[in-house]
Amino acid sequence: MGINWNKYSLFKLPNQNRRFEYIPRYYDERKETLQKKIKQAQIEKEHLDKGDVERVINFREQMNDSWRNGDEVKSQRFRSNIRLIIILGVIIIAFYYLFLGLDVGAEGIDENIDKLR
Repeated sequence: MGINWNKYSLFKLPNQNRRFEYIPRYYDERKETLQKKIKQAQIEKEHLDKGDVERVINFREQMNDSWRNGDEVKSQRFRSNIRLIIILGVIIIAFYYLFLGLDVGAEGIDENIDKLR
């Protein structure tokens, strides 16, 4: 006959280990997007012809792929950088010829001043 110390303790201790019902879940993004596309196609099928639905789905899929991959953003950034390099090159060449022209003009003025003396 012993005393049940669990009754008098500061912390309540469980008599047994608790069991959790954990069910691991797998998230399949492709399957989910396919199901969404199928559902959307069924909804649109009521409103559009079959050819139009396929065209719309293909267009949406291409747009989503291009946004996910970032191809459009990369190509825009590349074009922007090329444009910037070309503009800077034109400005540098313009300043070079401007200062070269100033040197030639200064030499011409010096020659005219020497003739006048």
